[in-house]
Amino acid sequence: MDKYTEIMELFQVTSPVGYSVEEVEAAAAEVGVEDLPLELKSFFLKYGKSPELQGLQDSLILPDRFESLESDYIIFYEENQAVCQAGVKKSEACLPDPPVYVSADGGEWKKSSPSVSDFLVAMYGYQASICLPFNTEEFYWITQEEKEKIEKIFTERPQRFDNWLYDWNVTLFGDNNEGRIALMENGGEIQMQYSANTESEFKRMNSYLESIGEPI
Repeated sequence: MDKYTEIMELFQVTSPVGYSVEEVEAAAAEVGVEDLPLELKSFFLKYGKSPELQGLQDSLILPDRFESLESDYIIFYEENQAVCQAGVKKSEACLPDPPVYVSADGGEWKKSSPSVSDFLVAMYGYQASICLPFNTEEFYWITQEEKEKIEKIFTERPQRFDNWLYDWNVTLFGDNNEGRIALMENGGEIQMQYSANTESEFKRMNSYLESIGEPI
């Protein structure tokens, strides 16, 4: 099974569109590496131009936007105000699926995910918790006890990412690929948001979650 099936199902991508080999190779040359990591290159080639994956809360930096930056990292994802960026080390571009690091406001790069593939699945799961058609339209503060309730009711997804936006760690929950719940934790504070791509799934999730948390 394609490791990105859940992304395709969450965003209902039925006809994925990718970049050409020439476009991706030109992007690699632009940032000064012989080739992009295999997993990142494959994602661009198969899914990079899919319109359903554009215009989300945060953004994949597409090959036609790559710049020859004086950086030790190939930056391929950024927060919507460009405050936080994610990338792989240029020195590890030869690895098929290298770790992903993040930096906020040009500061220290910190490890976020063990691999590009894990990061992409987790990051798009996070985007899904905000951007799917049926959503809360708000973020909520929740308590540790409320987090434990969510952990008992919903299935925790295997992929997560850390150190996003000033050291927020993101864990995802969802019983299927119709919706996602994201919990963001930092220093004892916990934020929650959730959304679904079907009204029935959102109502099911909401039946457990509507009494949880305080709007931010």
